[in-house]
Amino acid sequence: MRQIKKIAALALGTMLVSGVCSFGSLAAATGISAVDFGNYSSDASAAAGTMPGTGISTLSTPGFSVDDALDQFFQNSVIVGNSIGKGFGLYAYDHKEDPVLKNFQALTANGFSIQRAFDGISTTSYHPMYMGQQRYVWDSIQLMGAKHVYLSFGTTEVQVPTVLEDYQRLINQIKAVNPDVDITVISATYIYPGKYHGTMTSANVKAFNIAMEQICAQNGWGFINVADLLADANGDLNPIYSSDEYIHQNDLAYDIWTNSLKEYALKKMGLA
Repeated sequence: MRQIKKIAALALGTMLVSGVCSFGSLAAATGISAVDFGNYSSDASAAAGTMPGTGISTLSTPGFSVDDALDQFFQNSVIVGNSIGKGFGLYAYDHKEDPVLKNFQALTANGFSIQRAFDGISTTSYHPMYMGQQRYVWDSIQLMGAKHVYLSFGTTEVQVPTVLEDYQRLINQIKAVNPDVDITVISATYIYPGKYHGTMTSANVKAFNIAMEQICAQNGWGFINVADLLADANGDLNPIYSSDEYIHQNDLAYDIWTNSLKEYALKKMGLA
């Protein structure tokens, strides 16, 4: 039975990424909604003109496809985060054929957190490595020339009472050093059923996401909710997306992340 579920889940993940799964079949299979990528074939030409809010022009490129648009939208992107974000970075590295994922660099580290981003750099600090050494993430973003910053924090930090203020402080520091970058927060994700630790519960993660989404809207930052797409009926991390029966996720989960990024971009470009 476990093997059958695994095969079914793998098939679903494949449909999500390839776009062969229609909106209706996806909703029926999972209870969630998503963009119908059947309407956005990579062979289909985008309408001539400039896509709203993006500056991406399709006028001079006959046959300009949605894959081309996604490629341009995500150029110079970086994921910043802890081990959950690191999992996405590794997944992206293994899927360079994807028009979204091929554009991502990663500034992630096991044990890194919003609060630890401000720690002094030392042999015991957790700052992500860039160009062979630990650096503050805002400095690394500047060095790599990133234009689009995607932040993945919150699941473990939800235990810190000042997490919302800390998150805003981190974003403001990134913007102070890199004023031209745009910021998108990827929701904190839930916890495996029964594996709560103190106040690190799925209910508290959900409350954090709701508050953080409002903060993002107030500040003009993007927000992508992957947490609810990965949840089971009780609001925990669905076991089919777990890699360790705790908080970390497998490739099926990162398939969902990728699909969500594509949906986010298509909406930003006025194609969904």
